[in-house]
Amino acid sequence: MWSGIRSFFSPPMTADPAEVTAKLHWVVRLRWLAITAQIISIFPALYFEMMDPDLLPTFAGAIGLLVVWNLLTWLALQREWELPPPQILIQLCVDIAVLSTLLALTGGAWNPTVPILFVHSVLGAMLLQGGRSLAFFLILLLSVIVIQFSAQIPPALENSLLPRTILFPAQFLVALVFWILTAWLSRTLSTLQTDLSTARERKTRIDRLRAVGALAAGLSHEFATPLNTAQLRLGRLARTQGLEDNADLVTAQEELKRCGEVLRHMAGSQLDPERLSLEIADIDMLVSQVCRGIRNDHDEGVTIRYHTTGRAPYRALIPSVAFSQGVINLIDNAIQSGGDNCTVDVVVEGTLDHVNLSVADRGAGWPAIVRNHLGEPFVTTKPGGVGLGLYYVHSLSEAIGATLLLEDRPDGGAIAKVSLPRPPRVESPGGEA
Repeated sequence: MWSGIRSFFSPPMTADPAEVTAKLHWVVRLRWLAITAQIISIFPALYFEMMDPDLLPTFAGAIGLLVVWNLLTWLALQREWELPPPQILIQLCVDIAVLSTLLALTGGAWNPTVPILFVHSVLGAMLLQGGRSLAFFLILLLSVIVIQFSAQIPPALENSLLPRTILFPAQFLVALVFWILTAWLSRTLSTLQTDLSTARERKTRIDRLRAVGALAAGLSHEFATPLNTAQLRLGRLARTQGLEDNADLVTAQEELKRCGEVLRHMAGSQLDPERLSLEIADIDMLVSQVCRGIRNDHDEGVTIRYHTTGRAPYRALIPSVAFSQGVINLIDNAIQSGGDNCTVDVVVEGTLDHVNLSVADRGAGWPAIVRNHLGEPFVTTKPGGVGLGLYYVHSLSEAIGATLLLEDRPDGGAIAKVSLPRPPRVESPGGEA
């Protein structure tokens, strides 16, 4: 029973602030409770002379209209009609209109139960976002003003009315405090929900990465021996039978060699986040060393330009060896895309919270298939490509909490950008970081 009661009052916590259906279900449940309380309040209101008996039909009619409205909303939800986000604002405005009418019939702003009206400032801050929340708060204030000037003062309150100059500022302040605190709390909880959803999604991707890595390692191990045996036997057959120039045999040997290279790439592209050895490294020094090494390995037709920009130092928490391999993969991709006499621009940029590595080429830009399948192995449009270089960088980024972005260069070409969070700043006993 208690679990059912808790479920009835549970607020609509969702990572999507625009989730209309969950919020409307909650509003309908709360409204039934409010309607019941208003019906029960009729009897003490009449007994303590808080309401003129002649106004009872109007009071009951307002409650009846709210009952009909709630039934219509409930039926729309049961039939799973798609309701737009403004529907939340409309629902709360209807509540304000009916409640203001009931209060106006029973003392208006001087009614002891008027704080019920301020509860809606809490609901508005919880259920509405941005401009709609502010608009609802202004409507609520307008309602407070209206019931001050159009209220029917019952006999029980005639001798205890506070001046409007005291009453309205106090009520305005209460409503404003309720709205600000609830809006702040609602925004904080929504952010936490979004962060939790993102963390769960990241964990799922890492678990999937780990499973793919285990499968790839097993396949590499199982297929390595048969492939080596087949290559040796074909080579021996070519020598003993004088078939070194046979086109079919040469093609078979080349394809077996390619299969071996794919397996080696697979074995080297798997990352286990739990086995990565992280250290705070100087990204500038690491990337500059990689660029120098690649320059020495390529002919004069390849130009690699490296520079830094933004806030120094360029430090991040990374596995140095694995990260260096990722940089090599990105630069190799850029060289392959640029063709002969290509220029690759490598930039390390420091911002307040991140260190960004960008590798840009002058090729044709990122193909749509690569963008759409980022993070999947064996996706490539390059002749003879394996499709594991970018996959390795994406996997590494996921494992260390970085982000890999693919962008097109405004003047032609492609940019691969790895955004690394800066490590926490630790103060030494001497006061230096």
